[in-house]
Amino acid sequence: MKPEPARLLESAYPEFIRITTRFGDMDINGHLNNVAFAQFFEDARVTFNRTLIFDGDLHPSKRDYRVLVASVAIAYVREGYYGPDVTVGVGVKRIGRSSFEIGAAVFQDGHCLAVHDCTIVYKGVSEGMPARARDALASRMLTL
Repeated sequence: MKPEPARLLESAYPEFIRITTRFGDMDINGHLNNVAFAQFFEDARVTFNRTLIFDGDLHPSKRDYRVLVASVAIAYVREGYYGPDVTVGVGVKRIGRSSFEIGAAVFQDGHCLAVHDCTIVYKGVSEGMPARARDALASRMLTL
């Protein structure tokens, strides 16, 4: 996947999560490795969802539906390094009847390092996504 140019800009994202890089995030060349990027995106996605659609509580026994990751894609744009923190910009790309797509990007020192797309599906809700979740997601759309 080749990211759209607007996705490389911090201004496209309505939410940001700061993540401290760890020594163990490096590969043999001293760069942040691909597993670290997957973890950065996962942390940001979970924080975003927890805050926005789960009211801070991820425990599945407190709701009558499940939310599942259906697809994940990462495009690596530039090398990153251990030391400086990264920020992950997160926003909503698309909202469907029972799914939505998150767009995210990792930034370090003002440079985009990687772009991420993830489709999330609601299971167990025949009428589709709850209206409260749909409204919350609509308030955090990417600016493209």
